Amino acid sequence: MGFKRNRDNEPEVTITEGELLDKKPIGNLKPVPTKKPDNTELEALEEQESEAESYVPRISLKDRLFDIKTLAGFAVSFAILVFFVLTVKIDLGVIWNNISRVQPLWLIAAFGVYYAGFIVRGYRWKLLLNSAGFQKERDVRLPGLPVLIEIIFLSWFVNCLVPAKLGDAYRGYLLKKNANASFSRTLGTIFAERIADVLVLFGLLCLGGLVAFSSMQSKMGDISLVFVFGLLLVALIISGLIMLRFGSHFIERFIPVRFRTMFHRFQQGTVSSFHRNTQLKLYGFTMIIWICEGARLYCVLQGLNIHLGLSVIVFIALASSLLTTIPFTPAGLGAVEGTMVFVLTTFAVEKNLAGSVAILDRVISYWSIILFGAILYIFSKKK
Repeated sequence: MGFKRNRDNEPEVTITEGELLDKKPIGNLKPVPTKKPDNTELEALEEQESEAESYVPRISLKDRLFDIKTLAGFAVSFAILVFFVLTVKIDLGVIWNNISRVQPLWLIAAFGVYYAGFIVRGYRWKLLLNSAGFQKERDVRLPGLPVLIEIIFLSWFVNCLVPAKLGDAYRGYLLKKNANASFSRTLGTIFAERIADVLVLFGLLCLGGLVAFSSMQSKMGDISLVFVFGLLLVALIISGLIMLRFGSHFIERFIPVRFRTMFHRFQQGTVSSFHRNTQLKLYGFTMIIWICEGARLYCVLQGLNIHLGLSVIVFIALASSLLTTIPFTPAGLGAVEGTMVFVLTTFAVEKNLAGSVAILDRVISYWSIILFGAILYIFSKKK
C-alpha cells in the first residue's frame, strides 16, 4: 500500500493486489460498526405483535344479557315507551284493530325488501375486508358471502339484545374465530361501515327533509332537532376520521404501549376502507341499503292504506334509523318508535294509525331480528 499525489496535490491511497488477496487490513481504515438490534427490543415488539394478532375478547352473550347495563338499557326503553304512550294518549285497542286489517302481501314485501338489505351489507363488508388487505394475508381465510351475511346477522341479533353496539365487537370476534383475521383491523372496517352509513343517511335525510317540508315551512321547527342531532353526529364522525388519518401519531401518545399495536391495526382497517378505489362501490352499496330501509316503511304504509309522498317516507325512515345509533338502549328501542310516531303525526297521520305503523315497522326491523337471530344463534356453527 502506498500514497501518490493527484492533480490537486492531495494524497490518494493505493492498495496493492497482494494486500487484497491476502485480505490484510488496509492501512488505518477500519470497518464501520453496524448496530445490531437489541434482542430485548425485538422480543418486546414481537410479543406486542403476537398479542395484537391473537387478541380475541371474551364475549359471552349469556353474561352480557343479564348484565346490569343491559337490564338498565331495557329499563330505559320501557320507560320511554310508557311515557310516550301516556303522554300522547294512544289507544292500544284502536292500534290492534289497525294492525289486524293490514294487507298481508304488503307486509311480506316489507319483510322481503328489508332482509334483501343484508345481502347488500354482506357485499359491502366483503369489499371493505378486501380493501383492508385481508385477502392477501397467508394466514387469513376469509369466508364466502353467505358466511359473512350470517356473521352480520348474528351481530345484529346481539345489537338488538344489548346496548352500546356490542354486536359490532361480536362481529369482529366471529371473524377472528372463523377466519383468523385481526380483531382490531376488523373493527376498523366495521367502524368505516358506520361512517359511510351516517354520511349517506344524513345526506338523504337532508334531501328528503328539504323536499318534504318545502310546502309546509311552519312544521320545519318541529323536527329541527333531528337535523341538529344528525349534523352533530356527522361532524363528530368526520373529525374522528380526520384525526385517524392525519393525527394517529398524536393519538398514540395517550394510548398505553401495550395497546398501540391494536390501535394501529384499527386505524389501518378504518383508513384503508376509504381508499379511492373503493369509494364509489362503498357509497353505492350504502345507498342501496338505505333505499331498502325506505322501501320497508313504504310497504308498511301501503299495507295500512297510508299514502304519503316519497320524500316524506324517506325522511321518516331515515330519521328513525338515525336514532338506532344511540347506544343507551338496544337498537334504539323506545326512542325509534316514539320518533316515528312524532314525525308521522307531523305529516297529519292520525296518532293511533302512526302508532300502528311504528309497531309493524319495528316488528320487522327489530323483533324479527331477535326471533330469527335466536334460531340462527342456536344452530349456527360460527358463533
